[in-house]
Amino acid sequence: MLYLEFFLSYVNTQTILALIVAYLLLSYGFRRRKWNLPPGPWSLPILGNLPMLAINRVRIAKEPEKWLTEMAKDYGEVFSLKVGTKLIVVANGRRSIKEAFNNQHISDRPRSKLFEEIGLDEAVGFTSGKSWKYQRTFTLNAFRAFGVGRSQFEGNITKEAETLVEGIHQNNMDKEKAFDPHVLLGNCVSNVINSVVLGKRYDHSDSEFKHLISLLKNTANDIGPSSLVAFLPMAKYVFPKQYKTVKSNFSEFRDFILAIVNKHRRNVDENNIHDIIGIFLQEIELSMKEQSDRAQYIHLKSLTATVMVLFFAGTESSATTLRWALLYMIKYPEIQAKVQQEMDVVVGRTRMPQWADRLYLPYTEAVLLEIQRIATIGPLGFPHVASEDTKLAGYDIPKGTYVVSNIWAVHHDPDVWAEPDQFKPERFLDEDGKLRQFEEFMPFSTGHRVCLGENLAKMEMFLFFTYILHSYILIKPDAKPISMEGVSGGTFSPKPYEIVANDRN
Repeated sequence: MLYLEFFLSYVNTQTILALIVAYLLLSYGFRRRKWNLPPGPWSLPILGNLPMLAINRVRIAKEPEKWLTEMAKDYGEVFSLKVGTKLIVVANGRRSIKEAFNNQHISDRPRSKLFEEIGLDEAVGFTSGKSWKYQRTFTLNAFRAFGVGRSQFEGNITKEAETLVEGIHQNNMDKEKAFDPHVLLGNCVSNVINSVVLGKRYDHSDSEFKHLISLLKNTANDIGPSSLVAFLPMAKYVFPKQYKTVKSNFSEFRDFILAIVNKHRRNVDENNIHDIIGIFLQEIELSMKEQSDRAQYIHLKSLTATVMVLFFAGTESSATTLRWALLYMIKYPEIQAKVQQEMDVVVGRTRMPQWADRLYLPYTEAVLLEIQRIATIGPLGFPHVASEDTKLAGYDIPKGTYVVSNIWAVHHDPDVWAEPDQFKPERFLDEDGKLRQFEEFMPFSTGHRVCLGENLAKMEMFLFFTYILHSYILIKPDAKPISMEGVSGGTFSPKPYEIVANDRN
């Protein structure tokens, strides 16, 4: 007891705190040396790199992909960050991204508190393990049943492309010629996915449809840079205002979709299934009757969540790419003219372009590819999580590690793309004028979780783009310089702009 009193007489609160901090630092250092982790900035125990993230918060919110690319210059193609106690590994090159996303142990999605709160964690894009594999297979089969992404689906898209062309014509007749193409593009692209999911299309003046588009727009604007708000650990506390806004918009979106699903449930005709919701409902009932294991993967919550994802991805991604496409055409009128000249030779002026024409329109295809490369609307994609201890680029990846792909860095790598910040469609053409393939080109991600709607998106972009340029010459309406700056949200989108569309006929 005498020794204890002697010891305490020389120890104060500051000394005890110093000993605790020393213990934490030593134990943290031993834990890090246990693993051969990717290099990264020095981090604090418990807090990790949160102080550094807080200091760079504005930059990260505006252009996270560029900030991470700069980090890679200091720490290598594969590096790591600590957000609190969560390890995040960032892959910044083609080899490391493909290695990561082709690794079956890096195919899961991280749990998202936000998505759990709004019921989106059961969607096909956000589940893991058996649930993801079954839902992905089921959704792909449903797509195939309706010919999505195949030639027989072309009519669904051309109908909306014709509506788009007519909408531009009507705008020219009724109003000032200059207009923002955002709403019209979103409406027409959304109706393509509506034809699959709902088995119907909306009139653009329909109040329900207007509300749906408004919800999609608000959600896309507020979700934050590459879903960091959704997946970043402690996001609820780091971005409290944004988190609350995203949750509110998603919840309203969910309730809207749930109302549509319930309406289908009341009116479903088992002998006349003509949309994906009907197929889902049929599968739910069948699995329940058979008391099958499928019932734990396909149910009302997963149906509602998957429909939300299909609406969002099927509308926002293609519409955003097309907005960039029109912006680049008014920025580079000489490239627009070359696209139109190629179409005039191959397609002619007496009919509209068809999906099969793409094989004979290499320059037009090269322009679309270059737009997807330089804009990169999903610069960081969606993060993956390691389901088991594994390896990446020779480094240890412990179970539970988040893995993020910096696709923007790959698409802007000067060692692959000469002058990567310049718009040069010819980089996708060889000496004979034929299309070139690049392994570094991955706008739909890569690996096991490559985008489900890739084929549909390609067909949409080609047909909408060619229909517009076949019919109109696009010009900027005034002498103001054209801004090519983007805004980080659900997708990386251009700032609002106006165009003038002069009839080519």
